[in-house]
Amino acid sequence: VTEQPAAVSSTQSIAVLPFVNMSADIDNEYFSDGISEELLNVLVKVSTLHVASRTSAFAYKGKDLPISQIARELKVDNILEGSVRKAGNRVRITAQLIDAESDRHIWSETYERELVDIFDIQEEISNNIVAALKVALNMDETTAMERAQHPTANAEAYEIYLQGRYAWRQRHRDNILKSIELFEQAIAIDPTFARAYEALASAWAILPSWSGISNQESMQNAKPAAVKALQLDATLSEA
Repeated sequence: VTEQPAAVSSTQSIAVLPFVNMSADIDNEYFSDGISEELLNVLVKVSTLHVASRTSAFAYKGKDLPISQIARELKVDNILEGSVRKAGNRVRITAQLIDAESDRHIWSETYERELVDIFDIQEEISNNIVAALKVALNMDETTAMERAQHPTANAEAYEIYLQGRYAWRQRHRDNILKSIELFEQAIAIDPTFARAYEALASAWAILPSWSGISNQESMQNAKPAAVKALQLDATLSEA
């Protein structure tokens, strides 16, 4: 059930909290974390919307704290939270946007679709947030959001990419090596997947900190991946 937008603060700021994994399989946590991070990556394209960093927002993962306290500590007026339940090729995502000061829902929605529809779900959620907060977009921001909402046309490559991002965030040698393998798999499926190349470059770049690999060898692998990412999408600041 969709709730009608309510009056919101003139200060446009938001934190995207890690979505809760409601799946029976705990290993699906990569997916719930990934959805949260991807929505943050879309919203940050809006210059007039202050978005709390992923590191700051993810620090509240698993913590049962009042929304008002989280918002106060992150210095934002609005909180996006939600849950994800994934079973096979079906996914159920619930998202809710909350005005922290009044503790009222500004907008909420539940989506139950096939996994191949994940890009459409993320597009609807981010567009509804922008609309609910009455944020005006210029043409460049609209284009940037659309690009971020559809990083690849291949759902399989995207899911493998999210698995790689999850492993990359865990750090340590074995996890980073696993992420490199996953990013390479995603690229093999979709050679035009710019974000996968960017993530591959990031994985190689941090590997020396967690293994015996030299910086020179690391950069020999990271630089070509970063360059390829920029060839595919010159707007990727990470690359």
